[in-house]
Parts: sequence; structure tokens; C-alpha cells
Amino acid sequence: MADLGVDASLEELMAVMAHDLNNPIAALITNLSFVESSLGPGVGTETAEALADAQMLCDVLRRLAGNIDLVARRGGPTSGASTACDLVLVGREAIGRLDKQAAAAEVELVLDAGLRQGEVIVRCDRVLCGRAIDNLIAFGIERAAPRTRLVVTAAREGTEARVEVRFASRSQLHVDPPPTGAPPAQRRRYIQAAYGRGLSLYCVRLAAMLLGGRLDTTDEDHGRARLCLVASCPEER
Repeated sequence: MADLGVDASLEELMAVMAHDLNNPIAALITNLSFVESSLGPGVGTETAEALADAQMLCDVLRRLAGNIDLVARRGGPTSGASTACDLVLVGREAIGRLDKQAAAAEVELVLDAGLRQGEVIVRCDRVLCGRAIDNLIAFGIERAAPRTRLVVTAAREGTEARVEVRFASRSQLHVDPPPTGAPPAQRRRYIQAAYGRGLSLYCVRLAAMLLGGRLDTTDEDHGRARLCLVASCPEER
């Protein structure tokens, strides 16, 4: 770790921690890939499962390091350039990254079959948008009941683009949602009371704020939850 001196802020220390964590995580991923390629066709099921679990945990650690970096620069400007971002494609990529974690939680990840690439476009920091969607899905996996389906969908609605995850919650929520137009502090209290204080959800809200958007939550019938990342100013087609 670089010497930041005694006057370093907590945000600076967190940014360095995130950077330094990425090096051993990358080495672990490389070594696990080497081990996987070295295994013969007769490898036992338990060995293969242990290797797959280790690879999945590396993905979790990599997302954690990314979230630490995101929290470190909260309130600051986004570093990535604003480019055309296909939310359907970003959602499909996120599902691919999180599929192993979902399988371990016995949750089926699916992208809305009616979506087509190019249908939901916004101009934003694509890396930050991808991180927000990763966390949106990851939090859904954490809260979804086992042996259920989590559905990812996206849509354009006027001047807004939305990415949603719907899933059957582990326990039906009994928290009254805030009224329409409630101040942000009241909405945050509702989110914390209804969905918990997970880092993934916090980072969705933080990334949404940096993107100029917001996080919406609702509780649907029969214990189904809906989390929605809303981005403003979609690019005109």
C-alpha cells in the first residue's frame, strides 16, 4: 500500500485498499483458471464443485473491491466518459457474471424474454452503470427465496430508462411505503426497514445518484419484491 501519510482521508484509504485488493484477487482468479485447465477428465465431482465455489467467491470479492472503491468516491464526479449504453446488453452481461452466485443460492436468473438489444439506450458512464446493475441483481439474489426465479427487465418510459429485478422475497415485507413525493431521507428509511442495510443495495443507490438517477423499491402481492434502477435522459433513437 502506498504511504498516504497521517492526513489521508478515509475515502483515500478506501480507494487504496480497493486498488490493493484487486491484485491478489486477480492472482487468485488466474491460479484457479490454471488449476481448472490442469485437471484431467476424471476429476471427482467434489473437487470440481470446490473449484467452482472458489471461482464464484473470487467474483464476489472482486465486486466487493469495486464497491469499496465506489464508496470511496461517493459524492465525487464519475470518472468514466458518457457513452451510449445498451441496458439490455449490460443486464445480460451482469447475469453472466452472477450466474454462479445465483446457482449457489438456488435462484434462477433470467432476462425478460421480450427484450431485444438496442431497445433501451442511455448515455452514461457504462462501467458505473454496469456496477449498479451488478449490485441490483446481487442484492436480489441475497434476498430471494431459494428455488425461485429472479427476472431482470428493462424499459423506456418517457424521459427515463429503467432496469428492474423482480423476485420472491424470503419473507413478505410489512413496511408501509412512503407516500409519493416523500423526501429522500424518508425513502432511505423505508428501503433500510424493508430490505435491510446490505452493501449491494447501498451501492446501487450510490451509483444511481452518481449517474443522475435513483433507486425505486416496491413490495408486490404474494411476497414479491421489485427493485428498480432509474436513469434519466435516455438517448434518442
